[in-house]
Amino acid sequence: MRDYRMQPDLLPKLVEASKAIAGKPQWHAPDSTWLRLTAALDIDGGTVEGLELRGGATQTLPDRAVRFQLQYTPPRGPCTPLVRVEWRPLAPHTNPNIGEHPLMRIAGSHVHPFDLNWLTEFGRMRGGNLVTARPLNPDPASYEEFLALVGKECRISGLERLEKPTWRLSDLFGM
Repeated sequence: MRDYRMQPDLLPKLVEASKAIAGKPQWHAPDSTWLRLTAALDIDGGTVEGLELRGGATQTLPDRAVRFQLQYTPPRGPCTPLVRVEWRPLAPHTNPNIGEHPLMRIAGSHVHPFDLNWLTEFGRMRGGNLVTARPLNPDPASYEEFLALVGKECRISGLERLEKPTWRLSDLFGM
């Protein structure tokens, strides 16, 4: 396993690297509203401590409000979101009045890419939680298409092995 802790250009390297899902992550319900998934990631055949893909979905809305976020948590320090992809969110996103796409309002699926949130001249992410996004065109028509897009945006292979979220369809029909 490589030591990814001391490199000044660490975050861009982690984003640019080809990554693979480690193991077989499963969706779980930490509360009565959300489903969560956490997947460790491999680079060059070794799991990178602190680098993970986190997924979230509502329990009762199939094919809505699904998101995946590539993030890194160093041995000492806070978690840094690197890329987030949101499919059919429940609320629109509005970019701040900075950078590319200022004040753009995105009502549908979108991605918060690393390059729009990384401040190269300062060697750090913008303040906030991946504040700048761009729309997904075309909008993925299925969960499988969404996973393929997440894989492309985050440079992660093996996402087709992830199962669909375990939506509680019985709640939709009052059962």
